[in-house]
Amino acid sequence: MKLILAIILLSAVYTIQKYLYRKYWNKGLLTEVRFSRDYIECGESAELIEVVSNDKTLPLPVFHMKFSVDKSLIFEDRANSQITDLYHKNELFSILGHQKITRKLEFTGSARGVVSINNASVLVKDFFMTEVYACKMNHSDVIYIFPKKISTDQFKLFFRGILGEIETRRSIVEDSLTFRGIREYQPFDAYRSINWKQSAKARELMVNMYGYTTDSRVRIMLNLDNDYMIEKNKLLEEAISLVSSIARDLLKEGIMVSVLTNGVGLNGAPLAEVGEGADLNHSITIDRMLSEITGSLGKDVFLDRVRNEIGHLQRDTLYLVVSPYGKSDLTDLLDNIVSSQGTVSLIVPCYDEYPYVSDRPYAVSWEVPINV
Repeated sequence: MKLILAIILLSAVYTIQKYLYRKYWNKGLLTEVRFSRDYIECGESAELIEVVSNDKTLPLPVFHMKFSVDKSLIFEDRANSQITDLYHKNELFSILGHQKITRKLEFTGSARGVVSINNASVLVKDFFMTEVYACKMNHSDVIYIFPKKISTDQFKLFFRGILGEIETRRSIVEDSLTFRGIREYQPFDAYRSINWKQSAKARELMVNMYGYTTDSRVRIMLNLDNDYMIEKNKLLEEAISLVSSIARDLLKEGIMVSVLTNGVGLNGAPLAEVGEGADLNHSITIDRMLSEITGSLGKDVFLDRVRNEIGHLQRDTLYLVVSPYGKSDLTDLLDNIVSSQGTVSLIVPCYDEYPYVSDRPYAVSWEVPINV
């Protein structure tokens, strides 16, 4: 008799709890998966934050939160995870009524890109582990992994050369209406700049200093095509890193920077150019665009854009072309900038075993180790 009563009681409990879970399992249930930051530099760390809140009396003894992210995110804790083409995470919780649980998973961004949270879902089981309830999570948070910055001695030397080009171009045209002060005469000063009145007082030659008609400007043009049949992506990533590093250092110097590319973004659409800016925060805008690059519109599109730039040439601007492709159809176009009294520099990322050689004085190779 006791056994029969126990079976009846157990059946009643099972039926009641099954009814309660079927009707109320997701009532007052709030879930969230998000990144702790909007963007990080390649190699930096951030956190993936998981939040589960059960705002009802009914507990959730077995609660799974499942999602996937790009495997370029390297997590310190790899428990309950599987790595295929993506990094799949299956987090297990046991939540009482009116309880909130927050977990933080630290990770490192190992590669440039835009990483989103995919296939987020929750799965709940009842007390008897016989019924399963599931739903998708409406979360689509993303984090930008900015391009790797280059800070080698080679880069620092090269960057000083860029600054030298800018100073040379900027000093060609002075604005006599913008007076900046007086200093001692130097052999390279123009005779007309001598201030004779101040020279008489100082008993040595003194010259007026003037501002310039325009601010310094650099127009960076990034080509994402090359002729290499091996390790193409490695050179393209190096080109992107060069643009990111140069742009940031130029902005630190207060120089106006804009960026144009033939790259395409996450949806396959052409990436819009980044207009001029001189504030250091402008580097974030540039890095966001560079992080979105997933492919190229092709070499011919880039050459057309160079032709368009020639048609609207600005003599106060340094045209800085970063291109793993450096054949004559490109350099012939860049020659037109020089012949029109413009300033251009061409940087060609190439493998150290296949160096780029050019007879153009404005062209330099940027060698990348092929076996590293």
